[in-house]
Amino acid sequence: MPLQYSFEITPNIDQDNLDGLLTLHPQFISITDRNHDMDNLIQSIKIADYVHAHSDVDVMIHLTGIDKDYDTVKQMMDLMQNHDVNDVLALRGDKLSQNDSAIIFSHADELVEFIKKEYQHVNIAGTCYLNSNDEELHWLKHKVTKGCTNLISQFSFDVNDYVDYLNRTDVTTPIWFGIMPVISKTQTQKMLDLTHATTPDKLIALMNASEEEFGEKGVIYTAEMINKLEQAGANHIHLYSLNDAENTKQIIEQI
Repeated sequence: MPLQYSFEITPNIDQDNLDGLLTLHPQFISITDRNHDMDNLIQSIKIADYVHAHSDVDVMIHLTGIDKDYDTVKQMMDLMQNHDVNDVLALRGDKLSQNDSAIIFSHADELVEFIKKEYQHVNIAGTCYLNSNDEELHWLKHKVTKGCTNLISQFSFDVNDYVDYLNRTDVTTPIWFGIMPVISKTQTQKMLDLTHATTPDKLIALMNASEEEFGEKGVIYTAEMINKLEQAGANHIHLYSLNDAENTKQIIEQI
């Protein structure tokens, strides 16, 4: 099966970069945002309308459950349906405060189950986590049983994390492996600090490069990760575009 790829964007993407990403013909574009509320959904819907009008690319919108009740989820899902958005990434989300007690969707699988019951034709994606223990892999299967038709993994800067996960999991649901492009030294360091991700020797050496030469070498590093992952048997790549069409294009051209 040829390698398929999708892109992730945020609602503040400008039209030039969105147009540039669409010319690369991804399988779908997913739209995420820190604030998964109605105002941000409306902005995402505007992007979805534009994508539908100018391409045949599908749109997936992220939806968190922990900060919402049944009516709010239905309101948001109905709005998506009215704009022909039939793909959703169902997430648990973060608690608004440590004192939250009246939580309806305390886990992502509960949100998956509710959406699948109310909107049977919707394609529901869920997240999966590299370096999962046996219990986490068990709950992943539970999420798939509840209705997930696709999975998107967290990102890593070490291709071995992806390959190990590919060899450990036995779910048949397609897994889109999340890849964070290494295109900015400052941004990459920020991600390493935030996630405490594994830092391979090759990336450590790359981090010693100047910001000016980092970009080109980082594109090569990212493309090499994807190519190695494909050689290991992966068929689906979910590339965090960082709203940057040009760097995304350079990576895709080297796959």
